[in-house]
Amino acid sequence: MKNSLWVIRATLRAALWKSTAADRPLSIRTMLVFVAMAMASEAARQYLVIDGAASFSLYGVNSIIAAMAIFVAVALLFVSRDRAIVLAQLAGLTVLLEWMAIAAVRFPFQFQFPNLMPGFWTGTDKLVLAVLIVMAWWIGAVAAIFRGAGISPYQSPIFRAFWLSVVAAMAIAALPAFPTFVGSDFKLSSYNVWEWGHAKFFKPDADEAPPIDVAAVELSQPRLLEAEMKKLLPERKGMTDIYAIGIAGWSSQDVFIKELNGGLSALNRSLDLDRGAIRLVNHRDTLEISPVASRTNFAAAVRAVAGVMNRDEDVLVVFITSHGGPTGVGLELGEAVSAVLGPDHVASILDREGIRNRVVIVSACYSGVFVKPLASPNSIVLTAADENSASFGCSNEREWTYFGDAFFNLSLGEGVSLEGAFEKAKLKISQWEARDDVPPSSPQGHFGASISEKLAAKLKRGSKVKLSEER
Repeated sequence: MKNSLWVIRATLRAALWKSTAADRPLSIRTMLVFVAMAMASEAARQYLVIDGAASFSLYGVNSIIAAMAIFVAVALLFVSRDRAIVLAQLAGLTVLLEWMAIAAVRFPFQFQFPNLMPGFWTGTDKLVLAVLIVMAWWIGAVAAIFRGAGISPYQSPIFRAFWLSVVAAMAIAALPAFPTFVGSDFKLSSYNVWEWGHAKFFKPDADEAPPIDVAAVELSQPRLLEAEMKKLLPERKGMTDIYAIGIAGWSSQDVFIKELNGGLSALNRSLDLDRGAIRLVNHRDTLEISPVASRTNFAAAVRAVAGVMNRDEDVLVVFITSHGGPTGVGLELGEAVSAVLGPDHVASILDREGIRNRVVIVSACYSGVFVKPLASPNSIVLTAADENSASFGCSNEREWTYFGDAFFNLSLGEGVSLEGAFEKAKLKISQWEARDDVPPSSPQGHFGASISEKLAAKLKRGSKVKLSEER
């Protein structure tokens, strides 16, 4: 305990550019406690600076651990003595910096100096100045820690502190990181240098992808949504009617709109979607005929279905095909739509509208994140992958992804149950992945007892009707 208090005192003195002689041994355990505090502070900052709801990602925890491991490794290259003490103080300094950042975001009025800055300065100018001030403070504080560890002036503590900071920053920036907590407006290109580079330098030619008129898209949504909603037919009392909402979320690849059309056709053959389906599509070719796939339109579509269905008897099928990540599926349409549709959002919308009987099918990487939030006795949830794995086959030259091909195209036919088709599809997908030597996607399925029984009875009735018609 005394050593921990000493580290805190020494760190605070270093923050004021005052050195404290390292006159005591420090255990590795104590040093690791401060490292853990630094990682926890990083996660806390990510959470506390978000306005509104935040989604958690386990991959962000991995990123924090990896970044700290890189920082420790780089620091060890610049320190030859009292390493545990130096690392503990550097971790403590990181804790202080993280909470200063939290305070700057949460209480910005305390960190603004309007009288000290020229009125013609832009927001970018002020940001650059703030970064330079923080860098200078950090380097001075690290140099104070080095002086306390016995690095003499001849070994240039300032020089070492500068290059430690530069090398560590470059190494961490090169990490393909992901945040632990993200908000609804999160864009990966603003966090990950690799994604930023891709968004910056790998853009389609202007001739191939003309700019989307965002205002026109927004103005057209009420009309297009109303046209889709008019396709819904009223429920029939005493019958299990099936309604559907289909989402093709990613505009830059045709495979998703193809899979949406094929998937809804297969579902119609199997379950009979004769009461109507609402399509939400992100694609340049459908801007004038279909509402876009956005979080707002999804909520409106669910509300429309809830208004015509019998919530005790009928079933809503939600089919989503897009790119996915650890927090949900991507919704992208140039500048018009850029969002993540997460499992908690889908669950909350369905719950809010009182839709208990639901089938949710998600064809996307990491789509297993949808299973737990949506699983219930009244729900079936099918995903192309588990929460830690990618799925395959999303390229423009394909009609289906692996999951869509195996499940909708080759397994789900007339009179075939969702469970039977899913088991066949899993086998086919594992064979294709072994053939292509790619990691298993591990599709996930939850089959609630109540809804499975309801759909089995519907299939049985359908088979009897067809048999009588043939006779």
